[in-house]
Amino acid sequence: MFYAAISSASFGFSPLFSIALLTAGLTSFDVLSYRWLIAGIVLMIYALIKKKSLGLTSFDEAWKIIILSILRSVTSVTLLIGYANISSGIASTINFMYPVIVALCMMLFFGEKKSPVDIGAICVSIFGVYLLASGESIVVEGGNTGLGLICSIISAFSFAAYYIFMKQVKADRIEVVKFTTWIMMLSAFYFIVCAFVFEGKFQIISDGRSWLNILGLGLWATMVSNITGVKAIRRIGPTHTSILGALQPVTALILGVIFLGEHLYLRSVIGIILILVAVSIIVMHQKN
Repeated sequence: MFYAAISSASFGFSPLFSIALLTAGLTSFDVLSYRWLIAGIVLMIYALIKKKSLGLTSFDEAWKIIILSILRSVTSVTLLIGYANISSGIASTINFMYPVIVALCMMLFFGEKKSPVDIGAICVSIFGVYLLASGESIVVEGGNTGLGLICSIISAFSFAAYYIFMKQVKADRIEVVKFTTWIMMLSAFYFIVCAFVFEGKFQIISDGRSWLNILGLGLWATMVSNITGVKAIRRIGPTHTSILGALQPVTALILGVIFLGEHLYLRSVIGIILILVAVSIIVMHQKN
């Protein structure tokens, strides 16, 4: 339980560090490049210390990891755009809906049995999103609310696609440290390339404050979150770990109100509660 709580709560710090870096003048591609590069390098060092092989043993492993790294990168960049344009806590809550989207896709496209419980939870979560989208809490100064909302929803769908694809092609059988290292390093590579293509440069950070935010994002909100998440799944299983994952949007909400000047109104609070309840019901009802 402790590891699951640390995993989800530490990931909830992502918007705080990310927005601080965006405010300092970094682009979205710069922020994500540093995030995944720092986390990937640390994990690579860990693999070397533990004498774990990072080599891909077949083309089958390679193409699966490439597709999954692209899906993971899409999730990252769309969620970051969400953070920049709407309340970071609401963006995190919408992204947290991915188990609901997984359940919906499995029923619609993969022949999974249509459960009244799952269908009810999906309807509740959709109503929760409606409350969030139509409430005042979603608005941030200088943000494009429509863009932020659309990108947050895309991030939830791409994250759901990540898990569905992983399961369908059995990529979850790849050794976890090797798999995660490649996902992180490939994601960093994509974002560095995008920084040069779309921004014309990749910013080199020189000030200490920005480096603290990068280390917080790359180590605390990414590395610690991933490692403790794996430990939690091994000890209490994926169901309870996923339910405690609700601490991620809750942490983001609290930090947003305290440090980013975001506001919460009753309509949005009800929407957030409905989404968290719907996700918990979906997770508890899934057998796998």
